[in-house]
Amino acid sequence: GGEFNRVRLALMVVALSGVREGGVLILDEIDANVSGDESIAIANMIAKLSTVYQIFAISHQAHLASKANQHIVVTKQGGSSSARLLDAQGRVEEIARIIGGEKPNQEAINFALKLLK
Repeated sequence: GGEFNRVRLALMVVALSGVREGGVLILDEIDANVSGDESIAIANMIAKLSTVYQIFAISHQAHLASKANQHIVVTKQGGSSSARLLDAQGRVEEIARIIGGEKPNQEAINFALKLLK
């Protein structure tokens, strides 16, 4: 599943020069079970594809989340789900949470800020 999708993503990047309007891509945890370097490479490929595709990417990786133009957090409590569009400060907080857990330390916050630059 995941490996096939990553190969498909790489092939799409290679073919990008001939695409003017690419439509919509929905990527569900395409960066799951990869190393940090692989996660960065995937995030960079998706950023290139976003020049012609509208991309909806579900991720638990800070590198991919930091590349987004918009960041939506989906949570579930009890039997109810909610989605919330994050502002700049909310993005820092959420990416720091991805990096450092529910109560991120200053190092996680600083790294989140660095990723968002």
